[in-house]
Amino acid sequence: MILIRYGELGLKGKLRRKFENTLISNIRRVACKEGIKGCVKREWGRLYFTVSAGSGDFADFERLVAKRLSCIFGVVSTSPAVVCSSDLDEIAETAEVFVDVVKRSGSFAVRARRSGSHEYTSIDVARVVGERIKRKSNSRVDLKNPDFEVFIEVRNDRAYVFSEVFRGYGGLPVGTQGRVLAMDELSAWFALRRGCDVDLTVDGGAVENSFSPEQSSLEEILKAWACYRNVGKVKLGFEEALKSDYPAVFCSCGVKELIEKAELLKERKTVFLTPFASEKVYSREQVKKILKSISGLVECVRARCRYLERER
Repeated sequence: MILIRYGELGLKGKLRRKFENTLISNIRRVACKEGIKGCVKREWGRLYFTVSAGSGDFADFERLVAKRLSCIFGVVSTSPAVVCSSDLDEIAETAEVFVDVVKRSGSFAVRARRSGSHEYTSIDVARVVGERIKRKSNSRVDLKNPDFEVFIEVRNDRAYVFSEVFRGYGGLPVGTQGRVLAMDELSAWFALRRGCDVDLTVDGGAVENSFSPEQSSLEEILKAWACYRNVGKVKLGFEEALKSDYPAVFCSCGVKELIEKAELLKERKTVFLTPFASEKVYSREQVKKILKSISGLVECVRARCRYLERER
């Protein structure tokens, strides 16, 4: 079982259900396109993805899928978890799966959180599980700087025990906002992160209705980030883009470039966004690495899925 946590879309009030539905749709689209067999279900504040695969390296495959799902916009983090009932003794017994790892690691800590009605507190969970692991592993507890951490989430009648958290990039699910124009791949990544569908400007030398080889590779990368929604392409120069009727134009201009193009920007009637004007969140180099990193991850997932399909 993979826990999928989301953040910002949970604050959308009446639109929350719509945003959750879009995120679920995007998860299913990624799973279908990349060959991952499984199903996603929803509970308040969480989504859960169950991987359908019988293999000796199932845990490694589930970990790989969790890492891939963390790269879907709208997702804050994912964790491959072992599921059990909310009975405190059963939680402690389930957590024993990490005893051998704790022995090799040295010190450890148990982090517990709970929602719902139970006869125990989060502190009780951490204490009981910690005592069980300490007795079995003969390792010391270090709450400030542990070598290994065991996480437990108790939600109503179930508990989820895990040791890894794959951080995502948050934002909003792609498709919850309008279609915008991106002047380059870096700004396109930010537009997708804000939940927008994207049209990308094409080099004037490209063949009509197609990308050049380099741009075709870029299109595939962006489609993976877009959860395989349509990434459009248009031939527009900077001045033409500013005169377009897109509700927003994203461009990776710096402050100096903005000053130079101030007169043109004054004529723009709707939003012009420059994610890199201050580079407070992500720098250009960070986004370049993040943008391209998905290619290797996707290929690894597809290769493992093909292998599992042959094994079946």
